Amino acid sequence: MSAIYLVRHAQASFGEENYDRLSPLGIRQAQVLGQYLAHLGIKFHTVYSGSMKRQIDTAQAVMAELSEDGPDSQVRIAEEFNEFDSYSIIMSQVRDMILDDPSVDKDFSRIYTDRRSFQHLFDKAMQRWISGEGGASGVEALHSFTNRVRLGVARVMEENGRKKRVAVFTSGGAICAVMQMALDLSAAKTMQLAWQIRNTSVSTFSYGDGSLSLYSFNSVAHLERKNAPELLTYL
Repeated sequence: MSAIYLVRHAQASFGEENYDRLSPLGIRQAQVLGQYLAHLGIKFHTVYSGSMKRQIDTAQAVMAELSEDGPDSQVRIAEEFNEFDSYSIIMSQVRDMILDDPSVDKDFSRIYTDRRSFQHLFDKAMQRWISGEGGASGVEALHSFTNRVRLGVARVMEENGRKKRVAVFTSGGAICAVMQMALDLSAAKTMQLAWQIRNTSVSTFSYGDGSLSLYSFNSVAHLERKNAPELLTYL
């Protein structure tokens, strides 16, 4: 079986000036995943990552734990697996959202310091983005984002032959887009999955003859076996 392992990046730095870097806990999560894969004897023929720092650093931390077992640890950059720009989406929608519901302004004032405020505002902005309502020109549309991810998956399948195991380090939105491909989900159902996808979770898909099938989704067995609840995060 040819398989793609989609790995969501480890915990980033929510509330910090630069979100796009791993937190100390995120580094630990990535190391735990690498150690778990090494324990299982899993090796990858090819490793891809989006170009975002949190994605690349997760890939490198995981592969560092696998290097003694001899996998090809070279990470190929595939920008198709970059996350959508949540900041631009929110900013393009926030004015109209405040006009519709003035209470949104309170959430916006603490968007990067309070996780509940971020989730509330993000959910509203995503609903508008999915529906195509409002927004500014120049912001990546949902169909453009999902098409970009589809091109990335097509690239992975084309560049890797049969009976290959491939790792792709990416983000929650991109994983949702691949789920949509495999299960033919609606746009709304696809994006509802985003809040369920945990940091360093592994979702696996089998592929062949241009088709893609879901094998497992959002597994964090590597974290759960540590019996440390603080390792289970979503941001």
